[in-house]
Amino acid sequence: MKNLGELDAYGYGIMVFSPEKFNQFLKFRKCRAKKYLSYFDKNKEVFFDLIKEGILLPFYRICKFEYNVFVTVNETPITLPSEYEEVYCYRDFFVKVGNGKLCFANFDFFEYHKEKIDNEQTNYGEEIPTGPKEIMEWYNYAIGLNLESGEYLFDLYGLKRIEPVERESKNFGFLFAFRKTENAVNDNFNKCDNEKYNFDIKNR
Repeated sequence: MKNLGELDAYGYGIMVFSPEKFNQFLKFRKCRAKKYLSYFDKNKEVFFDLIKEGILLPFYRICKFEYNVFVTVNETPITLPSEYEEVYCYRDFFVKVGNGKLCFANFDFFEYHKEKIDNEQTNYGEEIPTGPKEIMEWYNYAIGLNLESGEYLFDLYGLKRIEPVERESKNFGFLFAFRKTENAVNDNFNKCDNEKYNFDIKNR
């Protein structure tokens, strides 16, 4: 198991995607957007096709917290991080990986950092004044994972700390359990429907 670090859910959601596959798809669709999130809002059929193709998977309507992101690849059985307990598990999401790169990014990354996505940059963060004293803290907008190219299924676990810390936004996380496959059943469009599935961890 790997802990990739904290990912801040600015924009109240996170995306899982392969930058190479994403860029290839939008080039084919002749997308000239300057802000991807705004573009998807106006061109929902493109957004839906990205989901259906296993190129982009959105998990949204979640609290704007700093989530620890854990990853396993081809591991059985799945063991949760010792400090966390399972809140939910949704199984068998499908994703395509190209150029050995997968990225976990918040929604704001898609709205304000298009050039980084175009350049296949998978790690990005900023120092931001935080709290009443405006102490500078680092927030990740995107974190990357080196992963062999191919097709994968993954299970998504929503986690919360067994012993909460004082700062509520630090009490939650996600575990992505990947397994490489050649015979995946792709049901992404149904599974990513936030009208049917609740991806928030706190309010359950």
